[in-house]
Amino acid sequence: FDLNMMKNVSVIKTAIQILVVCVFASCLFLVYLPVRNEPKPIPIYQTTSFLYLIQTEGCLPPNLTTKEALGNGNLDFHVLVLSYVNSCDDRSLSHVEYIFDASTTWTTGRNLLFTIAMERNIPYLYYIFMDDDATVVDIRTNAVAWRVFEGFLQSMEPAVMALDVLAQDYSEEVIQFHKVKRCFMNELEYVSGLWYDAMVNAFHYKAVKHLLPYNSVFDNQTWWASQMGVIIRTEILFRGQLVLHRYIRCRGSQHRPYPRDFAFTPNMFRQFTKGLDVHVAPRCVSKCAQFMIDLWIKLGHGHGRNSSTLCLPAPHPHDPIEPCRYQCSLL
Repeated sequence: FDLNMMKNVSVIKTAIQILVVCVFASCLFLVYLPVRNEPKPIPIYQTTSFLYLIQTEGCLPPNLTTKEALGNGNLDFHVLVLSYVNSCDDRSLSHVEYIFDASTTWTTGRNLLFTIAMERNIPYLYYIFMDDDATVVDIRTNAVAWRVFEGFLQSMEPAVMALDVLAQDYSEEVIQFHKVKRCFMNELEYVSGLWYDAMVNAFHYKAVKHLLPYNSVFDNQTWWASQMGVIIRTEILFRGQLVLHRYIRCRGSQHRPYPRDFAFTPNMFRQFTKGLDVHVAPRCVSKCAQFMIDLWIKLGHGHGRNSSTLCLPAPHPHDPIEPCRYQCSLL
């Protein structure tokens, strides 16, 4: 009996020793095993493509809070709202952020939104400035078309995309210009333009810092001047890279009172082009750029209606977004 007990004890000791050795070996293996750099989960904001920037009296109006518009927080956008009459305490939409400032004009309000957007550490693909009464529609079906608009931006990635309002036909004016001048013709749904309304403007992240902030020098005379400044800078820096869609448009529901004297002067055009050499690559500051600047100062709207920019072909999907890419062509 004692002999058997001793044998059992010996077996148990041997098993324990083997177990200890295995555990020790496992620990050594874990210590010296190369550490794998597992990819960190991507925060949701890093996959957000669009930031809508809107001014309104208080909370977002009903036309923008529907699921088909900007009311669905599960989609690929955030919304930053500047309230300028009453602050908004509605926090029911988690993807919508409100700020309040009662001292802004249309121009300085957009500039405030721009400043806050640039201070965010969020890599949006597009910064979409829009008026609060806008609704995006497809005129072929008369259907609400916010997601179609966003899908087009992602598939094309132009430097700038603007939507014609229903009462305007800047895109069709380009088509007619092509026919009259017998320049580049296409049957695409979009064209490369020059003039664009301010109601809905989408700026690619590679272009927005070159074009904004808006120039507010003439706000006491006309709020149209600041948009004219952006139009001129767009032509000089990103000619051929502004896209107008022939069928995706926007409609507005109201016109508020604001200064709108349309008597532009050469001094205004000089002001609009001031400082371009500070914001762009040195190659943009050339005789070509100066030639376009001089045309705007000399001819004003006359240049805008007859610019060779209107003869440039529509950009291709995912073309490089570079200031002055087409600077000298067709001048």
